[in-house]
Amino acid sequence: MLYKSRKRVFLLTTFKLCDNNGYTSTQINNFFCRNDFRMVETAEEADCIVISTCGFDQERENASRHIIDQYIDRFSKHKLIIICGCLTKIHPNLFDQTDVITIGPKNLHRFNEIFQPEIRIEDVSGGKLNNRFIDSGYGILDAYYLQICQGCVNNCTYCAIKKAKGYVTSKPLNKVIHELEQAIKDGFSRIMLLGDDCGSYGVDLGIDFSDLLNELVRFDAGISINYVEPGRFLYLYPKLRRSTLERIEFINIPIQSTSNRIIKLMGRHYDFDDVLRLMQEMRRSYPGIYLETHIMYGFPTESREEFESSFSAAEYFDSVIYFYYTDRKDARSSFLNGKISRSEIDYRTKAILNHPRFHLNSDSATPPLIMLGYDLQTPHDIFKSIEGSMGSSSEIDVPKERVCG
Repeated sequence: MLYKSRKRVFLLTTFKLCDNNGYTSTQINNFFCRNDFRMVETAEEADCIVISTCGFDQERENASRHIIDQYIDRFSKHKLIIICGCLTKIHPNLFDQTDVITIGPKNLHRFNEIFQPEIRIEDVSGGKLNNRFIDSGYGILDAYYLQICQGCVNNCTYCAIKKAKGYVTSKPLNKVIHELEQAIKDGFSRIMLLGDDCGSYGVDLGIDFSDLLNELVRFDAGISINYVEPGRFLYLYPKLRRSTLERIEFINIPIQSTSNRIIKLMGRHYDFDDVLRLMQEMRRSYPGIYLETHIMYGFPTESREEFESSFSAAEYFDSVIYFYYTDRKDARSSFLNGKISRSEIDYRTKAILNHPRFHLNSDSATPPLIMLGYDLQTPHDIFKSIEGSMGSSSEIDVPKERVCG
């Protein structure tokens, strides 16, 4: 069924603390704008409602479902509703297909099939992030976001995004260069390279991420990178030229744990000490690079000592962002024994909030920073979030130790 005549579109995102979701939401918004659809401020005004989702963890899935269910209940009988983003692939049967159309993150071409546009969605960029779809304290809004790949070559046991996006699909090198040149012509001096794992870039093309980075050094722009899996970065780093590394302003290398035992259970293949040695070298040789990492706390069997040791990451990174573990459907980690209880997650969350380096965000704070990767208005919000997103099975207590334009 074609909906070209339905010209009024209401677009919203369920989560504004995800660069990839912010990019995709902006791309969809720009697709409608460039094809002369009217972007409206409320669902009541719209012919079509488009909801972009995030399903990284149970917290985001719950938030997405709560929002979507309300729109389905109110509008599905007389308006077209399109659900897109990762959640549609993580749980493809979550929504009744008689009520909505679902579009996965690698299937945006379906917008072309539905709306028959003059300008196809693959020819539209989301690089200048719209602040309606990304939190201003999270996204780097003066940077151009250049999406270089989707999916990855890794097989982390806890990951739902791999189910959503699969094996890496990379943008050809010449297209990346062309888009970068255009961004610089448009006045951007900062470029954020975006991918689920930028370190996986090029594996499907017979090249690797170092080839791309070494090529970008000839352009007059600062480079930021979100994200690079640590094992891939250990492999790529020796292949990077000094002039390339001097151009990098920011890089997120999500180590997830400081315990090699937990890292192995996560299905990741690197030695934490090797990562730390590399971070120390980078701090000495390239002090201008802002180093950020993620820690997942409460992974099955993680002891309190292993959690507490993760605070040492602040010695090597400028910011450490914490996320608590939740089971994801069919993820291998969900079948592990030794799940951490809600009360213990609560204890560890309070330990993060009480850390002397803790900040709700990085604005006017001096690194190193300890942060939580959640949209917190008050610290109490995180505890309500834990109650709503953690299951009760197999729990154990670990021994005390804007629109267009």
